[in-house]
Amino acid sequence: MATLTAQSERTRPDRLRSGIALRVAGAATAAGIGICVHGAAQAGATTGQVVVLRSVLSIPVLLLYAALVAPVADWLPRQASRHLLRGVLGGTVMVLNFYALGVLPVAHAQALAYLAPVLSVPVAVVLLGERLSLRAALAVSVGCAGMVAMLYTSVAREGWGWTEASGMLAGIAGAALMAVLRSLIRSMTATETTISIALSFAVIAGAVGGLLSLWTGWAPMSGAIWAWMAAAGVIGAATHILATEASARAPVSTLAPFDYAGLVFAVILDALIFAHLPGLWGWIGIALIVAAGMMTLPRGRPEGSWLRLK
Repeated sequence: MATLTAQSERTRPDRLRSGIALRVAGAATAAGIGICVHGAAQAGATTGQVVVLRSVLSIPVLLLYAALVAPVADWLPRQASRHLLRGVLGGTVMVLNFYALGVLPVAHAQALAYLAPVLSVPVAVVLLGERLSLRAALAVSVGCAGMVAMLYTSVAREGWGWTEASGMLAGIAGAALMAVLRSLIRSMTATETTISIALSFAVIAGAVGGLLSLWTGWAPMSGAIWAWMAAAGVIGAATHILATEASARAPVSTLAPFDYAGLVFAVILDALIFAHLPGLWGWIGIALIVAAGMMTLPRGRPEGSWLRLK
C-alpha cells in the first residue's frame, strides 16, 4: 500500500507539471554552465582545474540553500555507498563533458550531451521498470533526429582534426554514462534528500577533478578564469538542485524530451557571447528539438498504449 501511495504521489498531474518546469529551468541553467566552462577553457583553464573549481565553488551556494530549506540531518547521506558511486560517475561525466566544451563550440558540445535523454529512456525502462508511452518514444526519436542535424553542422566544417574528434568522442561517452547516472539519481531520490545528493556530488566530483589536475596541470588563476568559474559554481549549484527535484517529481522517460530545450538556450547564448551561429541544418535541428518537447506536454487524459519491459 505504501508503495502504491508513493507511486501515485510521484505521478500526480501537478507534480508532473512542476517536474517538467524544473527540468526546463535546469536545462537553461545547464546551458549557462556550458558557456562558463567554454569561456574558462578559452581563458586557459585546464579540464581538471575547471572540474575542481566548478565543484568547490558551488558548495557555499548549496550550503546556503540547505540552511534555508532543510534541517542539518537532511544534509547527510543515508546510503554512503550510493553517494560515492553517484559522485564518481558524475565526476567522470563532468570531466568528459567539460573537455568537449573546451575544444568544441558550446552548441555543438551541448548537442552531444543531449544524447543522454535519448539513451536515458531505454535505460529507465530496463533498470527502473518505468512505463514508456508510444508518444514519448516518438518524441525522443524526433529529438534525436534534431540532435543529429545539429551534429552534421559540426562534422561538415573544414579544419577539424584529432582535437575536435576527441572532443566529440568525449561528449558521446559522457552522454552514455549520463544515461545510466540519471536512473541512479532517480532511484536515489526515494531515500535520499536533494541537498544530500547535491552536496556529496560537489565534494566527490571536486576530488575527481583534483586527481585529474595532477595530469592536466593547473593554469595561473587569471581574473577571467575566476569570473567564469565563479559563475559556473553558482549556476551549477542551481542546476543540480533543479535537476534532482525534477527527478523526484516525474519519471525519467517523461522528463527526457524536455532536456532538449537546453540546446535551444545553448545556441542563443553561444551566438550572443561567442558569435557562433548554426547553419541551415542547425536550425532544422532546433525546430525538431522544440517539436519533441511539445509532443510530450501533459494532456488531460491518461495514455492508453504503453511499452514495458518489467
